Amino acid sequence: MKKFLCLLLTLCMLAAAAPFSVAADADVTVDGAWRILIPDSPTAYENYAAEKLQSCLGEVFGTEIPVVSEAADHYIALGGASRADVSDVAPNGYRITVIDGNIHIAGTAQRGLQAGAYRFLEEFCGRKVYTADAVVLPKAERVAVPAGTDIVYEPYFEYADTDWKSPHDPEFSMANGLNGGTYRRLSFAQGGTVDYIGGFCHTMGGLCETEKYKDSHPEYLALHDGVRTTDQPCLTNPDVVEICKRNVLDLLARQHNPDAPLQIVSVTQNDNHSNCQCENCRAFEAAHGGKPSATVVNFANQIADAVKEAGYDNVAIDTFAYYYSQSAPEGIVPRDNVIIRLCSILCSFATPLDSKDNTDFYKDLQDWAKICKRLYVWDYATNYLHTCTVFPNFGVIQRNAQIFRENNVRGVYVEGNYYMDSCDTEFGDLRAYMIAKSLQDPYCDIDSEMSGFCDGFYGPGGKYVKKIVDLFTRHAGTFDGTMCIYFGSWACMRLPAITAATVDRLWEKAEQAAETDEQLQRIKRSELSWRWWKACSGSREFSFFGFKRGDEKEKLLQDLLDSGVTMLSEGRYTAASIDPEVVRYASPDHWLPAQDFETDEVGQKMMKYELLAEKFPPLLGIIAYFYTLFNS
Repeated sequence: MKKFLCLLLTLCMLAAAAPFSVAADADVTVDGAWRILIPDSPTAYENYAAEKLQSCLGEVFGTEIPVVSEAADHYIALGGASRADVSDVAPNGYRITVIDGNIHIAGTAQRGLQAGAYRFLEEFCGRKVYTADAVVLPKAERVAVPAGTDIVYEPYFEYADTDWKSPHDPEFSMANGLNGGTYRRLSFAQGGTVDYIGGFCHTMGGLCETEKYKDSHPEYLALHDGVRTTDQPCLTNPDVVEICKRNVLDLLARQHNPDAPLQIVSVTQNDNHSNCQCENCRAFEAAHGGKPSATVVNFANQIADAVKEAGYDNVAIDTFAYYYSQSAPEGIVPRDNVIIRLCSILCSFATPLDSKDNTDFYKDLQDWAKICKRLYVWDYATNYLHTCTVFPNFGVIQRNAQIFRENNVRGVYVEGNYYMDSCDTEFGDLRAYMIAKSLQDPYCDIDSEMSGFCDGFYGPGGKYVKKIVDLFTRHAGTFDGTMCIYFGSWACMRLPAITAATVDRLWEKAEQAAETDEQLQRIKRSELSWRWWKACSGSREFSFFGFKRGDEKEKLLQDLLDSGVTMLSEGRYTAASIDPEVVRYASPDHWLPAQDFETDEVGQKMMKYELLAEKFPPLLGIIAYFYTLFNS
């Protein structure tokens, strides 16, 4: 009897304790009855975060979520109303934590709180901003937040930027962590941007006034191959230094914002190889390892010293390590307020920047990291010579961001198809999203992000588009595995005939799966790049054995024009500038305006050969039949 009573008492105690145990470990359930808690006198940051949560949660639950300054329970507390401890969190970071069954979000500096609000919506509500026009926010009666939630995030880079199209949109930028001021304007309440004032790049010619002084003071100009040229200034001439100082200080007097955490002035070499080779410049380089970057660093240091002496403590001077100045000098280091922006323009993008194909760049990156406290990178992510084609660099985007982080890079700009409004083919939207996510968190599950994007942007056909992208990625580059940003289309990717046939079938399946006209048009737009690649590579319907390939090329151009494409690449135009015969008989890589095509020897030979071949349609018809038979 005693044993029975003891057992009964034990069971009763366990039963009584069970609800408390479950409650302690249970998820926090947020629904339409919750409130958003902010201080009595909220900051602009707190108001913005509250309004964003209110709007999005109202959309999720289908009801209005009140914003209050007092609440006993069932609330999301923001900023000063939150008990989340962010005392040790880096600037623009945040903490999302559960305390006593309520959710607390706090952030640091100008942008942390807002970023925390966006993270909450993405992490727990499934909100994804894939493009400016493709935002996913599932409806729900409630969302669950694990009781043990304690998310702490600190930005991996103080400056993160890319161009493309959607990154110009403030909402896309806020959701995906972009904060540069060149391509977007974020309000004070949104946290503002890191701004380049005056110019973004290639500014030395203007700041040093080389054109103004070319006749009166030719010694101010670079001496290159024995000739004075306005292509670059002479960086060891003391008068040139003073001219640049004056112009930079004048610029700051007009545009400096003392409340900004950081403003940047670009003092960067012009976009050419004509560095000064005068006696003084040569001597200075020789004394610093024989590196032309020595004169660049010394010049930037002098400008930075003048800026600091003038009291501009929140201003940094940005200069390039680019082409001839890519390698770090010896015996001279950049000042603390100098940014070295290392450019990867000479690299291969089929493999990561720490691969054997990029040995020189990776060594330069490591060398600069040893001597520079504020190292930035200017990276690249498209084919500027043939932008309409497939540029399968998807496999390196995240790894390169990790490499930058692991080598103490503090800022990253990834230049892509900045003229996408005039040349929107391929996978620009996907790539922009991948870049943004990789800079926001270089160690995120990027494959999952890609799959989510394809589903959210392309619809049910997205799973086939993802398979296509994966196939392209596996076959990136030439036979030796390299792929540069000025390669011909055929050299960007090598696909066996059987793989090309598989890709065609995947595109067909993607189109058939589309549920809306918008999804179908997005799929067809991206497919344009595949058709361009086939036309340049002589693959499938564009094969020499496909006697209708001329018709297919004309159709390709017309579809490009119907899709609003007016630029084939950086600075090249279609339609009126291209002769119809060139379109029909030359590869798209050779679609040039008449005056340029006249000097294109390869294009001329291609056109003559195609014209001759077209005179023998019966023979080509027989060959085409067998080609189709064995390659379908």
